[in-house]
Amino acid sequence: MADKRKVVIDCDTGVDDAMALLLCLKRLDVLGITTVGGNVGLQNTQRNTRYVTEIAGRTDVPVFAGYAKPLLVPLQDASYVHGAGGLGNIQVPEPQKPLEKQHAVDFIIETFMDQNDVSLITLGPLTNIAQALLKEPRLAQRIPDILTMGGSTAGGNATAAAEFNIFVDPEAAKLVFESGIPIRMVGLNLTRQQVATPEMRDRVKAIGNPAAQFAARLFGDREGKPGRDSFCDACAVMWMIDPTVITKSAKMHVTVETRGEFTRGMTVCDIRGFRSDVPPSDIAHEYHFDPLPAGGTPNVEVALELDAPRFDRVLLETLEMYS
Repeated sequence: MADKRKVVIDCDTGVDDAMALLLCLKRLDVLGITTVGGNVGLQNTQRNTRYVTEIAGRTDVPVFAGYAKPLLVPLQDASYVHGAGGLGNIQVPEPQKPLEKQHAVDFIIETFMDQNDVSLITLGPLTNIAQALLKEPRLAQRIPDILTMGGSTAGGNATAAAEFNIFVDPEAAKLVFESGIPIRMVGLNLTRQQVATPEMRDRVKAIGNPAAQFAARLFGDREGKPGRDSFCDACAVMWMIDPTVITKSAKMHVTVETRGEFTRGMTVCDIRGFRSDVPPSDIAHEYHFDPLPAGGTPNVEVALELDAPRFDRVLLETLEMYS
């Protein structure tokens, strides 16, 4: 796998995480997968993750359990979206692949302190990453970059203001976003540009191999659910697998609200310089407003536009590789 990019993936495996893992396990050099409580409880997320590695034929990839709940508050999961077990109507048996004994945070610290060429992908609440930074502050200089699915330039899904991954543990997210580590953020403003359709489900199912059959069942859980019919985490990992899928991004200052009565968990993106001249747009996708009152230095590259047909092509090509 010398030609593949080395990554560690931190996730809370629900429906869209599972699709993302199928992409990553074939197209990237996954050194390990760490799990966190999020979409469902930790017992389910670590089990689902091990199950997906078996479906993908990648039981060589170690899976670690991390923190079951956020830094300061109880876990508010999304079982109402992902089902009680996390993978919709798919009943997941106990995998034969064992869970690693090492704690996820210790694996993260060990990996990034020892290696210089590994990227971090986060697909769930940022609890494990924040705990790792608190335990080993030097990690902020050792993680070269983070690709995260979370947040939004405007509006949320867990609340009117907050996207789920950030809302679950905003204190952890704030710590990570302010760590100085280069971050690329794929939020709801981007992922809602991808929609699971019956046509794509049928094309996936026709591939016929076990991974594709599993993916087709994931499509069945997503299609026909407006507002919940996107594979958010798969959109995020595409930025690393095939950067051309993300056709527009912009660097801006992003912080996380932790105390607002109505805005806790909101990613506050300084989009003042991207005001839109087109009423239906959330923001313009080119910076063209100057001068502005002083604001924070841009610290996050935010995805803005997705090539949906290209997303579908890469997904199909990847699932065919499992044949």
